[in-house]
Amino acid sequence: MTKPIYLSVIVPVFNEEDRIERCVEQLMPHAARYNCEIIFVDNGSTDRTLEILDVAKTIYRPIRIITVPERGKGEAVKTGMLAANGRYRFMCDADLSAPAREIHRFLEFARLYDVVIGSREVNAETTITSQKRRIIGRVFQRLVRDLAPGVLDTQCGFKMFRDYAAMRIFEQVTIKGMAFDVQALHIALSEGYSLKEIAVPWVNDPRSRVRLVNDSLEMLWDVMRFRYHTARIGVGHFKVNL
Repeated sequence: MTKPIYLSVIVPVFNEEDRIERCVEQLMPHAARYNCEIIFVDNGSTDRTLEILDVAKTIYRPIRIITVPERGKGEAVKTGMLAANGRYRFMCDADLSAPAREIHRFLEFARLYDVVIGSREVNAETTITSQKRRIIGRVFQRLVRDLAPGVLDTQCGFKMFRDYAAMRIFEQVTIKGMAFDVQALHIALSEGYSLKEIAVPWVNDPRSRVRLVNDSLEMLWDVMRFRYHTARIGVGHFKVNL
């Protein structure tokens, strides 16, 4: 009988040839401590990302590769979450701005909470980033705080979901871009799932694919549309554990 998957790691990737090997090498020692699968969701890469992952797959048994031609981090993460088999489903960015060893801390909390999200604001002293990025991030959080009340950092790319919560949440996510986190957390709180926000050490990668201004504007547009569609529902009374 095949042993059930305990941990699924979902990594959305787009043109990551310069750092995908490092990502695999750093993830494997930590994920492999559990019966795991590592799902790389390629989001339309045009470089050697898929070629490198194909080679890695022949070396590391837990690796799965899913191709999603339609661009959008939200679409990639949603696809990975719904295709995963693990009891615990962890999403992380390919740059591993938060170290892979944090998986173990997330699992400790995920045994007590339905959703565990990393935060660069719970303990801002552990976050190394530019002042410009920090200011833009905090402005964005103020604009979406009614959609995920109590959450200090919706956009940290490191989050863990119990399997039942992941299925229920991501089957409802419709935002395909980078603002999908806001919608996912809004749904989680609306569904009554328990949520824990934990501090993570964070070092911003200067090679980040995030376009600070353009992506921020696109996220705000997606949030405005989402806000419009949820205006009649109301936010309700949610509880976030810090």
